[in-house]
Amino acid sequence: MSLTSGVELSHNVSSRNRATRVEVLDDLTAEVHAALRSFFRRTGLPHLYDEVVLPLIDEGDSQIFAAARDRPWPPWGLGARHVTAVCQTHRVADGCYGLTPVYVGDEDLANIGLIAAVYKEAVESLAARGAEVNYLAAENSIFTDHVLRKVGFERTKDVFITEHERYLTYRMEAEDLLVALGLNSLPTPDLLTYETPLEILEKLALFLNTINLASRAESATVPAAAPPEMVRLVRFGHFSKPGGVDHVFGKVLDEIIFVLDNFLAEETAREALASMSSREADFQSATVAGPGGEAPAVDEGVRRASTVTDLGDYDAAVRERLIALLPEITESLGYPAFDVAGVEIQGTASRDGDYFHMHADSDDADTRELTFVLFLQQEPRRFSGGDLRVHKTELSGDKHVPTGVSQTVVPKHNQLVVFPSRYNHEVLPVAVPSGDFADSRFTINGWIHRAT
Repeated sequence: MSLTSGVELSHNVSSRNRATRVEVLDDLTAEVHAALRSFFRRTGLPHLYDEVVLPLIDEGDSQIFAAARDRPWPPWGLGARHVTAVCQTHRVADGCYGLTPVYVGDEDLANIGLIAAVYKEAVESLAARGAEVNYLAAENSIFTDHVLRKVGFERTKDVFITEHERYLTYRMEAEDLLVALGLNSLPTPDLLTYETPLEILEKLALFLNTINLASRAESATVPAAAPPEMVRLVRFGHFSKPGGVDHVFGKVLDEIIFVLDNFLAEETAREALASMSSREADFQSATVAGPGGEAPAVDEGVRRASTVTDLGDYDAAVRERLIALLPEITESLGYPAFDVAGVEIQGTASRDGDYFHMHADSDDADTRELTFVLFLQQEPRRFSGGDLRVHKTELSGDKHVPTGVSQTVVPKHNQLVVFPSRYNHEVLPVAVPSGDFADSRFTINGWIHRAT
């Protein structure tokens, strides 16, 4: 049963929707700019146009879908277009797109036909590209998680971290999303005029309004008291290829990294952790290499951690195991074999608030070939964050540039991760609620050098 067959639409909603069209605003003329600015001012979110909409357009591969009406006469010129709803798509990686909520004014908050019509047009444009729709929802969300997964979104462990919250990536093919919401067989005019089965409208209302409400705190003019339940994706802000590669331990992941569980004998790993956690006084502020071959120096704008270079008996155990595994590592990574000149090694402790921003460990002039990280930590883990994020790069001209393909690894005790040293990588911020040094994120990490 359609809504209009059983209940007559109010005259205001009916007349507004029947005069409304959904269009793609590709050409941002002065008139279009004015119409969009006016819309966001009326919705009480005037800052969004300059802080979100235009920057996303400037990044490229972004479209604005708007419901609009024209004034009766003349239907052109400044003020002729009256925008009533807006949704924007934007590319976050190859084949992966984020969508803003469908923004509407207070008078249309319950106008689900209008909201659904705009959303349908936006998702259809992505389905035509064979693209995937991505959302970010707070790690501990309950109802939003339920609504997304009930529709068919897959929750992955691809993590996005703000100052206050961890967010997980939800993914779904755009074509599948249209089918799941019942939008694949509904013409846009039928949505606007409510010639739509009630059960589909109900499903659309639950899904679209949940997305809108969960995202509202991030869009508000005044910062909310608590972190938003959903936030916008940023370009390359999630970490895998389209379709998502979840965290898989003990396997090669998309030829980006080599991962091996139980790298050291269990007793050796336990003793190495006990040794490191008892040597707080030996750890010094971590340094980063200076530009142009300058001596390493402490730079907390890039890295904050503590390191130690003397690992005692455990130094040899790690080196020997690494060299023994090297043929397997290079074969798994598809990395050319090389003669080894040596292994550079250190211990690292990451305490509350520590991090290491995006960087690469080598360039073509450096002899570092492979970077390795061995996680050592209390079980159960007594810190959060500290995920290792590795970005694949490729040679373009004389520079290595990111490809948009990346992988994130959640620290796991006695797990080894190896990847090419030229790959960009980062350590996400660490939180150690207890503040105890022994609860830190510990690693034995370093580099395998090639012989010159």
